[in-house]
Amino acid sequence: MKSTKKGLFADVSLREAQELVGSLRAGDGIDPREEAKRRRRERREDQSGQGHGAHKQEQFLSQVQEAIETALQTASTPILNQLTVHEVAEQGGSLAVVVTPLVAGESVDLLEATKAIENAAPMLRREVAAAITRKDTPNLNFLVLPPGAQKVGE
Repeated sequence: MKSTKKGLFADVSLREAQELVGSLRAGDGIDPREEAKRRRRERREDQSGQGHGAHKQEQFLSQVQEAIETALQTASTPILNQLTVHEVAEQGGSLAVVVTPLVAGESVDLLEATKAIENAAPMLRREVAAAITRKDTPNLNFLVLPPGAQKVGE
């Protein structure tokens, strides 16, 4: 009958291993190469979606934020000049861009601002495409928050 174990220790039985050592511990008799492969697989599963690391993702989101803020400030529509990017976050396969008024005390008509952002979305996406060095330009979803709000639920 053939052993079902793989690796260097396939032919070592439990009885033989107990004769060689005083007591068996977890992991005794396991090929270190197989253990290293298992640990690498576990690390890869823990880092799903972070192929280049968290730093690269933060750098990318920062580039997107800067490109959109610059485009908003140079836009010909006055209401867009009154807005700034509060946060850029991943949302599924696209990016969620949270926009707030530039001056905290200044009130901005949310419906008018949302409509202006929707109309400017293609221009903003072009500006992002020019600023980043990626094969594909991400889809952008915009959300306009009222003055003073820090979270979506406020």
